[in-house]
Order: sequence, then structure tokens, then C-alpha cells
Amino acid sequence: MKKYLLPLFCLPTALSATPNETEQHLHNVAKPTAPQASPVLPAESATKPVIEINEQQLKQNPQLTHKLLSDALFARNQEAIRVLLEIYQTLPNTDPILIDFAQGKLASFDNDNVTAIRFYRKILAQQPNLNAVRIELAISLFNAQQNNAAEDQFNKAKSVENLPPQVAQLIDAYLAALKKRSSWQFGATAYYIKDDNVNNASHSPEIENTGFVKGNGLLPKKANGVAYSADLSRDFNMMNAHYLAFENNLYGKLYWDNHDNDEMTNRTLLGYAYKTEKSTFRLLPFFERRWLSNARDRNTQGVRTEFNHWLSPNWQISTAMEYGKHRYYDNPLQNGNSKLVSATLLWLTKPQQFFYLGGDFNRETTQIRQYSSDTKSLRFGWGQEWQLWGLSSRLNLSYSQRQYKDVAVLGGVLNLGKIRQDKVLSSSLTLWKRDWHLFGITPKLQFSWRKNRSNLPTLYSYTDKNINLIFETRF
Repeated sequence: MKKYLLPLFCLPTALSATPNETEQHLHNVAKPTAPQASPVLPAESATKPVIEINEQQLKQNPQLTHKLLSDALFARNQEAIRVLLEIYQTLPNTDPILIDFAQGKLASFDNDNVTAIRFYRKILAQQPNLNAVRIELAISLFNAQQNNAAEDQFNKAKSVENLPPQVAQLIDAYLAALKKRSSWQFGATAYYIKDDNVNNASHSPEIENTGFVKGNGLLPKKANGVAYSADLSRDFNMMNAHYLAFENNLYGKLYWDNHDNDEMTNRTLLGYAYKTEKSTFRLLPFFERRWLSNARDRNTQGVRTEFNHWLSPNWQISTAMEYGKHRYYDNPLQNGNSKLVSATLLWLTKPQQFFYLGGDFNRETTQIRQYSSDTKSLRFGWGQEWQLWGLSSRLNLSYSQRQYKDVAVLGGVLNLGKIRQDKVLSSSLTLWKRDWHLFGITPKLQFSWRKNRSNLPTLYSYTDKNINLIFETRF
């Protein structure tokens, strides 16, 4: 005969964990997204009295079984609900609403919010005054990313007279989370640049083994200026878990003593998003324009798809695919298209630490084959919040290989006799104090290193080392 030890009965504490964002200036690869935490439920009691009851006693006393199941539901005791519901359903004259409520709660525990919502709506269709059920419905709608419906149900639940203060505080916390989730998201960075090789040129004065010597335009140039980026986004909940998604990304560099190397890129995306508790899918047509030397350089029209999924509370897979059609204003021979496939695996070991590993493949096709190329990349990142001095760090490493498609011809005249191949190693370490803020701006110190090794070394091989003080804000 089965026996059950039934704790009488405690509320679990919700766990919320948010990873730091990965490298801010990777502008097309698949990037992990932080989980959206639910408000914390009331903490459980420190004492857990236990009683011993066997299955026969429960079946012989339907009223006791009914009461224990009701108490287990109120206490959110998943194990007890499963055991008691299985027995309660075999008894005569059961309460169908209690059974539906228990099945809805078990579905919620299993993160099956669609099923939970169906049971809760069924109950409210019969008994609209059951405010506890309405709150559970609102929480399931919140977890299912159905923001508009969740807000409506929370507001109805909050309007009930004599609402316990603890319940009112919980509803307010969810409403505040909904407001933040549905608001505009903005982030910006800026930092000073002192660049001794702004055009990424080799220091060699000769051009391979051709006997020609470089002009000034092919030698490294110095410049001082400011690098900047700004991101604006918002998802508009249309119905259920369907969203209208908007995003705008602006980034560039402005040199006050070398405007010939100024650059700026702006991309606007507007499309569709579908969200669940664990996954987000986006289909985003976009338009991008790039400026060089304060003049229009290139327009790109395309479409991007993204899919992020939490495999578990600690593991997330993020993927992206993108197609873009490029049109150059002054050099139509470079017109063509690009195709990107990208994936990133995030491991959130604990709230204070994460690692990620990513891989990318990018194919660029142009009218002249020597400008066409395939690029394969591998990325690694580590984020850490340290106890020492309240410091946080982020380390990013990457390696890529770029293979061009035809023999390089310099200036359309000088045949270099090789198909260009580049190998790029880069790293960056960013440090900041979590309690250093001024007007919402956080200063961060970044050390970066980049080495480009080319099989045409006198033209394209170079090494960059920089230390930058970055100012960042996000709200």
C-alpha cells in the first residue's frame, strides 16, 4: 500500500537570473537574449510540518482529500497536487472546477502555459468571481508573452474589493514588469579613438614583388575621433503572442582630423515576432544605409530571421539567417548580395557568470569576382561579476578566415598573381565597476587587440592595439 508524506504547505521562491549582454558591437551575428524574469512570489515558510497518510485513508475520506488538494493548490505544492489529484479524480461527487484548477496548475508547473490558460479560462467562464483563478490566468498569460491579455486580467483581479495587501503587491509587480517589457528599449555608447592605422593598411612601403612602391593612400593613416552607437527597439503586442517588432541600429566613427575615413551605418528593421516563455522567433525585413567620408556609399535591402530558445534554465541557443542585396553609389561593380548563417550557444552557469560560443558563415557575392568572398568565424565570450571591488568583466575572442574568389587586381590594373586570403584574430577585455554611474551612464575600460594576417602581407597585414574609455547607457 502506498504511503505519502505531505508537507503542509509552503510557497516556493521564484528564481530570476539575467545574463549580461554579449559583445555590443557584433552587428549581424546571432546574439543571446536575456531571460525576462517574473516577479518573485512570496517566500515559503521556514517550518514544514509533515503528516503521514496512505492512499486507502485518502480514498475513504473524500472531504479530507478535497481539503488537502485545496491546501496544496493554495500553497503551490507541485508534488502534493500531483499525488492528491490522481486520487481525487477516482472519488465520487468530485468538484470539476477543483479538478480543472489542479490540472491548470500542473500545466503551469510544466511550463505548458497554453494548456494552463485553457483550463483557467474554462473555470472563469463558469465562475467569473474566482479571483484566485483569474490571477493564475494572468500569470500564465504573462509567462506565455501575451502581454495585452495579461495586463487586462491583472487589472480585473486588482479591482476586487478587500484584496489582501500581499496579493495587491504581487499584481503591481507584474504590471510593472509588463510596462517595462512593453516599453521602448534604448542603448548608446561613445568613446574617444586615437588610431595610428585608421585605413587598416600594411606598413610595408612596397607592393608585394611587383617592384612598385606605395603611394600615400596605401600607407597607414593616423586619426583622432569618436566612435559611437545607438540602438532603439520595441515590440508591440498585437494579439496573443504575436508582435510587431521595430528596431533601429546606428553606429559609426567620426574623425575630426581625417574626415576621409568617417563612416556611419544605420539599419532599420520592421517585422513580425512570435514569443513564448522559452522561445522568440523574428522575421525582420530591413533597410540599411552606409556613409563613408560623409557621402552615401551603399544601400542594403534584405530580410533577417532570428530564433532564440532556452534549452534549460542555464542553456540558450540563438540562431540568425540574413540575406541582403547591396547597391553601391560610386562603384556599381561591387553591387551584389550577402548571405549570413549564425549560431550562438549561451551557458549561464549562475547569475554572476556566463560563457558563449558562436560560429558564423558569411558569403558576399559581387559583380567582380575578386571582391566576392566567404568568411568563416568562431567566437567565444566570458562574462563575470566579481565580488572584489564590485568589478565586472567581459572577455571576447574571435577567429575568422576570409577567402576571396578571384585573383586580386590592385586598382583594376596591377595583377597581384594571388587570390587574397585573410586570417583575423581579435580579442577584447572590458572592465567596469557596477556601482559607478553618473546620470545613468556607466564608464567602462576596454583593451582590444586585432591581427590581420594576409597572403598579400605588404598590402593587407596589420596589427591594432587600443585602450578605450567607453561611456555606455541603457534603459
